[in-house]
Amino acid sequence: MRVYEDMRRMVGMRGASHPVLDWTWRIAVILFSDLVGAVAVNNFLTPAHILAGGVTGVAQILHHYAPALGVGTMYFVFNIPLFILGYRYLGRRFIFQTGIAILGFSALADFVRLHFATPTDPLLMGLYGGVLTGLSSGLVIRVGGSMGGTDIVSLVVHRLTGRNIGSVSFVMNAAIVLLSMLVFGVPAGLYTLVSMYAASRVVSGLMHFQQRKTALIVTSKPSEVASAIGQRLVRGSTVMRAYGAYTQRERGVLLCAMTHLEIADLKEIVQSLDPDAFITILDTTEVIGRFRQSAP
Repeated sequence: MRVYEDMRRMVGMRGASHPVLDWTWRIAVILFSDLVGAVAVNNFLTPAHILAGGVTGVAQILHHYAPALGVGTMYFVFNIPLFILGYRYLGRRFIFQTGIAILGFSALADFVRLHFATPTDPLLMGLYGGVLTGLSSGLVIRVGGSMGGTDIVSLVVHRLTGRNIGSVSFVMNAAIVLLSMLVFGVPAGLYTLVSMYAASRVVSGLMHFQQRKTALIVTSKPSEVASAIGQRLVRGSTVMRAYGAYTQRERGVLLCAMTHLEIADLKEIVQSLDPDAFITILDTTEVIGRFRQSAP
């Protein structure tokens, strides 16, 4: 799985993967993410009356009115029907990993609260809580699961209706913000909104921590440009034959995937070899296959 290989490289793991090691690694990442999420809720969000998104936020509200009901316990209860729904409509591997995340967070949220000094400013509490919440969700998503709750609902609704996942999540989280305002006051609701935004930015950053780009280069010197890209950027290129509709002259079109950090070098390479080249840079959400050129 490409996501797994990326994460193994992030932490310095090399070499072939064994199925047992693969699942051990996934579960370890999920449980670590659960711990981070529990710290976010118990040390930052709940003490400041700031709600996390989705089911966790609802569990926090119930815990506020009935302290005997732990956040983790309520989170687990609410996720039971959602897990069954996801098991019916979503992939087995995804829902299995999501189940581990739900169980881990449910247990840790009720029993784990680290003792360290936290800021008293609710804005800082919301930001730190949001960052940790986003880190927790983002890591689980990167290994192929989710934290359950509204993630399952959004995916099932998307699977059944085709509606955009982001719009479904937005409606659910907007309801949480309104609940926060009603229960804890308008300032708490605004801090909840800030926390949710911070969490969403962290998740987005983890999903696109190394942004991929695809360059389309129209040039009269395709061989020279492709060779220079391979030597300086260690990237392979696909060369396609084309001709200009206006000039009626034959051209080469190079297709090359790279990171956003390499775009400046690419422009310099191409313009030094062919000042008349035409370059288009496209956003690329995923690259499957060999991303770097093989060593000679």
